[in-house]
Amino acid sequence: MLVPLLLAFDQILKLWALENLSPIPRPLLGDLLYLTLVKNTGAGFGLLQDKAQILGWVSLLVGGVLLYLLGFRRYPPAVTLGLSLVAAGALGNGVDRLGRGFVVDYLDLGTQIPLIAQFPVFNLADVCVTLGAALLLLAPRKRRRY
Repeated sequence: MLVPLLLAFDQILKLWALENLSPIPRPLLGDLLYLTLVKNTGAGFGLLQDKAQILGWVSLLVGGVLLYLLGFRRYPPAVTLGLSLVAAGALGNGVDRLGRGFVVDYLDLGTQIPLIAQFPVFNLADVCVTLGAALLLLAPRKRRRY
């Protein structure tokens, strides 16, 4: 149930960004967070520019495999949440890449703090993937007895 909600919210925010934002940063939270429209034809950090079609299919494949796994097996709550977040993010950016030819990014850490100052503009789908991956890495694992 979480994946479709996040996917819908992601797409609504991207439509809003396309209609209301420009490439000129607009402050949202002082000097920490800006709203800036970026049409990204590649992956994060400027990688694989103009490869939206290939990245779109990979994103949909990843999201689809994760949905399949979520539908046919029970996982601990933290793992289920992590997989759901990654699936929603992958599908959200995959829909953008295949439907628009680019990913709509709009969240900009426009701060002068070192290491963050040059961080790329991102979106809700990217946040979902990042938080989901972190949850999966931090989720407790069962130890097997031998």
